[in-house]
Amino acid sequence: MVFYAYVKQITDNVTYRYVITFASREVADEWWRAVSTSAVTSFVTSVQRVNAQFYTHNVNVANAANSLTTTGVATQFLGKVFFTLLNDLGGRGLSIIPRLGHCADYISGKSFFIRSKVAPHDYWYYPPCSNATNAVCVSRTERTRFTVNRTDSGTAGTVMIGSDNVVITLTTVDLSVNVNATTGQVILSLAPLSGLTFSTLLTNFTVGPSLSVNGETVKELLYTENGEEWELA
Repeated sequence: MVFYAYVKQITDNVTYRYVITFASREVADEWWRAVSTSAVTSFVTSVQRVNAQFYTHNVNVANAANSLTTTGVATQFLGKVFFTLLNDLGGRGLSIIPRLGHCADYISGKSFFIRSKVAPHDYWYYPPCSNATNAVCVSRTERTRFTVNRTDSGTAGTVMIGSDNVVITLTTVDLSVNVNATTGQVILSLAPLSGLTFSTLLTNFTVGPSLSVNGETVKELLYTENGEEWELA
């Protein structure tokens, strides 16, 4: 699904305003990672991210649109991203990007609910009482907030992309998401799941059979290579 964002000139309110079309939300975040960490410092200085759908740039330093054709910046996205120059302010025309029903900003260190993309009422839930196995479940009536962090030091506050190693923890107790190696059931433990990437979080979990925990009916959450799609909310 294509994803859109605006970028405007930071030094005036008249010129160099673009709509950026990305092949997907994931491509948008990966493009930003490439630009913001580029060895071409003029782009690092010029292009700034306000949120997932709004950027600024200073074309006197570097034009964001040129990131796709400047060696060492983001040329690998030439076939996945394009920029459309909007009318200047006097043109009185503005292309309105489509409204998104939901768009959480995937910032490392923030807390989120984790829910199914195909069944948005299904949330990850940790029943706090009478949960001898420390199992994380899926519920349609309850939900638990989790903190998602990149494991690399000094990355708090950065946008997470698919290849990032991450750790998922409860917001209230220092327990992390792990997997029972025998059953594949998702559990909480003192040690986080090793090798968990952000893309794995969004694709490698699935809903299992129903079970009763603390008198309520929930479903197991299982780890599998052929999982369902999940999103942060």
